Amino acid sequence: MKTVITITGIRPDFIRMSEVFRRLDDAPWCNHILIHTGQHYDPLLSGVFFEDLQIREPDYNLRIGSPGKKHYEQQSLLGTKIIELFEKEQINPDLILFLGDSNSVLASVPLRKEGYRIGHIEAGMRSYDERMLEEINRKVCDHVSNFLFVYHENYKKKALREGISEESVFVVGNTVVEPLRKVVDYGHRQEPKHILMDIHRPENFNYPERLKKILEFGNHCIEKLDKPVKMLKFGRTMSSIEKHGFDIGKIEVVDLMGYKKFIKFMQESIFIISDSGTAQEEPALLNIPVLVPREFTERPESIENNNSILMEPLETKNFSSFIEWALLDQDMNCDWLGDGNTSKMIVEKIKEVLG
Repeated sequence: MKTVITITGIRPDFIRMSEVFRRLDDAPWCNHILIHTGQHYDPLLSGVFFEDLQIREPDYNLRIGSPGKKHYEQQSLLGTKIIELFEKEQINPDLILFLGDSNSVLASVPLRKEGYRIGHIEAGMRSYDERMLEEINRKVCDHVSNFLFVYHENYKKKALREGISEESVFVVGNTVVEPLRKVVDYGHRQEPKHILMDIHRPENFNYPERLKKILEFGNHCIEKLDKPVKMLKFGRTMSSIEKHGFDIGKIEVVDLMGYKKFIKFMQESIFIISDSGTAQEEPALLNIPVLVPREFTERPESIENNNSILMEPLETKNFSSFIEWALLDQDMNCDWLGDGNTSKMIVEKIKEVLG
């Protein structure tokens, strides 16, 4: 019996890992231990997704998150807590599996130094914009991992260019396809009611002029389309708006919501304004265009397949052209997200590499 540990800490990663969790639990050759880092501790950012996607309770919750805790405080706690847990519970994993680019994946560094084998799902993504904390996290995790599970052939090429061995990289498709299929009818588009705004990345809320322009664009959409813009209530974004005294105008702020409710909310959107990485994938499957207020993206396939567009430069003269693009009835291609068999491919490959 092989022991595989999954370490996950934030909302998008619970969603993306949900089917991998299930397949590892069901695998007769595998003892699967699920560890929640507690990086996201608000019920609307973690607990509700366990209910929506019927994910079992974690075996352990490390509870490293709390209001105001810095990223380096989380990271220093995380490595220590995981290794202490292994020693206390006499856990000796054959593989430790991470997904994504949150602070939680940096626990891969002390674990690799301790001699454990590491797997990284969502490997090989690169925006080449190191203002993004996530860009640093994903690079580090890739380079300490023994096995890289990449969503697309392009991501494999990026990993190989950085000197990562080809024998350790496996193209498996995107894990987001399976959980979305469980909660939504792809063929049914809801009546468009609003424009969804999702702004939560430091490269926007830490730069006042960028944040101000995004809010101006939201109000421009309201004026031009006579439709409401509804902005998700992310704490650090709202704090930055308050700190700089920005007027949000007619933009409506709405609370975060569970996965099923959020997908329905997304389906009811005319288009989406978002700096989220995930928001360049799920809306593509729902045929909803996304305007991305970023200079770079780690998902260029989304741009190439008409799923999204980068909003650069963020200047008033371009506002109308961004709206015009979003309202075009254009052909969107989702083939770059894979065929929906990703969790099966990952678990089969894990079984193979563990012997």
